[in-house]
Amino acid sequence: SSSSSSSSSSQTDLDLRLYRARKKSRDGDREVNKTKKRALYKESEQLFRQVIRINPRNGRAYVGLAKTLERMKQIDLAKRVLEDGCAATKGENGHIWQVWACLEAKQGDVRKARQYFDAAITADDTLISAYHSWAMLEQRQRNYAKAKQLLVKALARAEQEEKPQSHVYVALARLAERGKDFEAARAWYQRGVSSGNFRDCGPALTSWAILEAKQGNIQVSRDLFRKSLKGAKARYAWLSLGTWEQRWGNISEAREILKEANELFPADGAIAQAYAQAFTKSSEDVDSDMDLARELFGKAIEVDEDNQHAYLSWAMGEWLLAKDVDRARDLFQQGIWSGPTTNQAAKLFSTWAHLEAVEDQNIELARNLYSCAYKIKPRSTKILRNWAKEERKIGDRLRGQELEVLAQSIQTDYRRKLDSQVVQTVWPDNALPSKSNSVSGIIGELTVEIVDEFITKWNNYF
Repeated sequence: SSSSSSSSSSQTDLDLRLYRARKKSRDGDREVNKTKKRALYKESEQLFRQVIRINPRNGRAYVGLAKTLERMKQIDLAKRVLEDGCAATKGENGHIWQVWACLEAKQGDVRKARQYFDAAITADDTLISAYHSWAMLEQRQRNYAKAKQLLVKALARAEQEEKPQSHVYVALARLAERGKDFEAARAWYQRGVSSGNFRDCGPALTSWAILEAKQGNIQVSRDLFRKSLKGAKARYAWLSLGTWEQRWGNISEAREILKEANELFPADGAIAQAYAQAFTKSSEDVDSDMDLARELFGKAIEVDEDNQHAYLSWAMGEWLLAKDVDRARDLFQQGIWSGPTTNQAAKLFSTWAHLEAVEDQNIELARNLYSCAYKIKPRSTKILRNWAKEERKIGDRLRGQELEVLAQSIQTDYRRKLDSQVVQTVWPDNALPSKSNSVSGIIGELTVEIVDEFITKWNNYF
């Protein structure tokens, strides 16, 4: 009896330590001050490590510790913790495998991510979140049939185990949207909203609201957004509503919404960036205010120094509103260095290229910048077509035509492969077409010698 009591007391102590560790980590997420944020994460790390020392097979501690280390950008250490967790639990904890898979997916290692998602489901075939996360990976890889297959499995398991499934319905709705089957999407969203606790259905309401906004049903969309603001995960709802009010031309209303959102979620970099960007917009009723926007962009960067969307929006404001081209160039560079190989870095490069072509008509530098963007996103027809426009503007029709033909060939190749895969039950892993030799040849001819110091350093990094 005393042994049983001692065991119960020990478990209670572990649960309390885990609760405190998670709370410290969440507090760190909400903290704006960087020094305080890091201190909270370090306290969380120490508590998780205490639990692991007491019970080396506690899977929740490994998961929590890895996530906290990821927040501190200690990615390699987070992976080692997850590897240790898998070893300690003999590979039988699906949650550890899933977190490891998600981490590899964020780092761009799709092969490892798939391998670890498979291990997660093998360890626990009722782990709905693993099916869902894997499906999201396949969707990003444009393997839509595979994504649907995983979601259907997740739904079957959720119903069998009587687990919450709103997020699975949302994912299926988005697949239906992609296929232009909007009625089916609405039906899935309706199921997502009506399943489980209302507070857990915020993402379903928000995604449904965005669908209606895209379809031009403004009042329906606004009503759905308003309902989703009450959900447990309302940050994205606030951000989306503020963004759509801007698109509908209600700049003043958008600013008010984003101001309130910024006060509610001061550590959210995306909301801070959107709030700042709202002051670069104008309408018949309100003017833009670049001075205030500049101040708010600075705060957004303080919240998240790697927020490339903020750097891009700020640079555009300095260029188009303040007419400060040099400052815009500096912001483009800062934004690129905050994540030199991301898709957003490609956007920064291509926008910077357009600036050089328009302001100084420096087509050589513009070409260098477009080629950097293309290097990051070698399947982007948008980059190639924007580049082609610049070439035609300066009178180089042949080069512009070559780029346009290249873009068209990529688009045709993608559509042909997409059509061929619709009838397949599961798409192969190599669904995306690989870059042909002719593509490499054309880009190689178009890329002139890079002499700019910044681009040279970036190419060495890349």
